[in-house]
Amino acid sequence: MEEQRLSGRGEVRVVADAAELTRVAAEEVVAALARRGGDAAALVPGAADRSSLPRVPSWALAGGSTPRALYRLLADPAAPFRGRIDWAALHFFWGDERHVPPDHPDSNFRMAREAMLDHVPAPAEHVHRVHAEEPDAARAAERYERELIEVFGLRPDGGGHDEPAAGDDAMHATRGLWPRFDLVLLGLGEEGHTASLFPGSPLLAEPGRKALAERRQRLAAAVWVEAQKTWRITLTPSVLNRAAKVIFLVSGAAKAPALAEVLEGEPRPELYPAQVIAPVDGKLLWLVDRAAAARLRSI
Repeated sequence: MEEQRLSGRGEVRVVADAAELTRVAAEEVVAALARRGGDAAALVPGAADRSSLPRVPSWALAGGSTPRALYRLLADPAAPFRGRIDWAALHFFWGDERHVPPDHPDSNFRMAREAMLDHVPAPAEHVHRVHAEEPDAARAAERYERELIEVFGLRPDGGGHDEPAAGDDAMHATRGLWPRFDLVLLGLGEEGHTASLFPGSPLLAEPGRKALAERRQRLAAAVWVEAQKTWRITLTPSVLNRAAKVIFLVSGAAKAPALAEVLEGEPRPELYPAQVIAPVDGKLLWLVDRAAAARLRSI
């Protein structure tokens, strides 16, 4: 039996188990990607001119075992979801990527390709992976940022009079114009991380919830994860928080402590980075199974 509640940190829906979570998530994905019209345009409110840019049907994918089951279900020709998505129109991005080649077993791109993209009619030119085989993770992030700017028709400089500080990459000067994904899919780590936003990350200091007049905010960034002794490439909170819809998928008892802190604990995004996700003009949905919800007081 499904339970639902609203909180200051989004809508929370609790389902029985991982299998039910996958089915409900598939319904939500189909609904989010079926959106049409100006409300899903590539600009956020307050941008200079919505009408000047075409809508970009877009989905930022997540890695992990729970999304893998979802991708397989969406691509299954025997399931009722595959035919309800316009695969040929959709552009695919990734919320984050490990610093590995695209054929590496740890690659988020590889997982999504094998589970879904190889089995649906998605044009190759609509698949915008992170080129994480670059030896320099920062260069991979810059390349990904440039692709976002190109695909969404953004301007590196959205206007205004402020100039980038000396040494800043011009691509970090995106002002007033941001990519707007129809859907961002996220997971939750056992320590409260999401995408590649880990506890203590300098990206958590970005004013993701504030007004839309940030200067020199990055779209993507390379981050060093000390606990894993590796680099990762991630979309920044400013980008994630401008999606039309963000869906968290959380499954299993191991996630219960972190989920309780993120949803019901004090605001401490430096310790629980998933708390930084708060769409400024979109919807936030938490889909969790009963094992993950075990420590929530309000369920």
